[in-house]
Amino acid sequence: MRMPGWMVLSALGAVMLLPACGPGYGGGMSVGVQVQSRPGLDIYGYSANQYGDWRGNYRQWTPVVVYESNGQYYPTNVRGARQVQVYRSQSGYFMPPRDQDWARTDKRFNNKKRPTDADYGRARAHPND
Repeated sequence: MRMPGWMVLSALGAVMLLPACGPGYGGGMSVGVQVQSRPGLDIYGYSANQYGDWRGNYRQWTPVVVYESNGQYYPTNVRGARQVQVYRSQSGYFMPPRDQDWARTDKRFNNKKRPTDADYGRARAHPND
């Protein structure tokens, strides 16, 4: 079925005038919100009580790269995200120890992707501590 030309022009005119009608009709200020459709990861701070003393247990931990975007961490890359290397164990994801000796011990860990002070500040306290 073909639409008459006057109907097409009327519809286009209405769409063009809609922003001029006021903020309740789609005009006015526009606010952009970026929504991540996937859930973020819970990253915990290192706890010897939870993960064991790093000197004897670090080989049981798996170094993994997570992606930080706007203070949230994701298991896969998110556009504009920064890579952060953390550890994963059966208990979840956690920040590496801050001990100076540790930094020289685990050769699997990529220090170029080491967490920043802001990352350590966002780490959650483990509920079992």
